[in-house]
Amino acid sequence: MAGAVSAPPKGATLIRADFHVHSNYSPDSVVTFPRLVEGCRRGGIDTVAIMDHDVLEGAVEFNQLSVEARLKGDYAPRVIVGEEVRTSGGEICGLFLREHVPKGLTPLETMQLIRTQGGLVYVPHPFDILKMKRLKARELEELAHMIDIIEAFNGKPRFPGANWLARRFLKDHDFVSAAGSDSHEPTHFGAVYVEMEEFSGPEELMENLRRGTITGRRYNPLASAYVRLRMRRHDGGGGGGRHN
Repeated sequence: MAGAVSAPPKGATLIRADFHVHSNYSPDSVVTFPRLVEGCRRGGIDTVAIMDHDVLEGAVEFNQLSVEARLKGDYAPRVIVGEEVRTSGGEICGLFLREHVPKGLTPLETMQLIRTQGGLVYVPHPFDILKMKRLKARELEELAHMIDIIEAFNGKPRFPGANWLARRFLKDHDFVSAAGSDSHEPTHFGAVYVEMEEFSGPEELMENLRRGTITGRRYNPLASAYVRLRMRRHDGGGGGGRHN
């Protein structure tokens, strides 16, 4: 799927960014920091946004570990601190967060808290119609003034046609598009990414995303769950919050 509207400036450094991954601070994820590094290295990913469910600690910790590794000259993906928040109307993500956003608030309240701390509002998998709670197209339009980015491609929506519906919606609406693998285990890093120019913060990210190109392939969520089960057994049942 191409999301480019113009060519990047001549000589610009291009990166591959995955805007939706989980660490093992999400209870349904087995991605430790070493697994993140190895998975991103294998998948050719330069930057990831950690979007753990209703917690910020994993993203903060992984960001610190990434900074430390890169200062030593070791490979590690750049980490954007984010959170996937369960609101009363569906899941909403924040990028460039400094503080935890509590779950259970309305979509508008959640978006206000994200924006108050200088973050970007990112709506994940909005057209996965098999999810019980999600922002519908009408709500996306009503909240357009609060939304910065909509996920145009998700790696493992439950409804196979979700990404097609998202692309159709975005053709008729002026939202910035991004994409994420939604990886909860390390084998699918690189399945979905945006190739784009490097960015230094939220404003430059928004600008550069408009010239980015989205590449994605949907993978089977059941197969991913099986991989997680095998890794948990290997880890002895590993729980969220461990980074060993």
